[in-house]
Amino acid sequence: MKKAIIMFLVMVVVVGGGAFLWIQNAKKTGVKNPTPTTNTKSISNPSATEKSGTTTKVGKITASAGKFYLQEAGQTPKEIDSYVVDLGEYADKTVTVSGQYSGDTLFVGSVVVK
Repeated sequence: MKKAIIMFLVMVVVVGGGAFLWIQNAKKTGVKNPTPTTNTKSISNPSATEKSGTTTKVGKITASAGKFYLQEAGQTPKEIDSYVVDLGEYADKTVTVSGQYSGDTLFVGSVVVK
């Protein structure tokens, strides 16, 4: 059991470190909007079974209490987050976002201003 915990912690450090390095490199090279994957599909109101693959949505990014939301026309705001895009740069702008769901949060991989 102890060996399994140690292996898990090593994997977390390796994967987390790789992600950190990738983000730092993206910041240095000015990459803000990575190209989304090719299996992009639009979903206006995803159900649990539709929350897989890349999702593209259009709306206005708003911020409240340190969290970001995408306000789609006629919909309740949906929480969004990102490890690769500074969502604060797009607050109060109408955008197209692409990303993947984790639970009810859409993790944005790219943003295009409308």
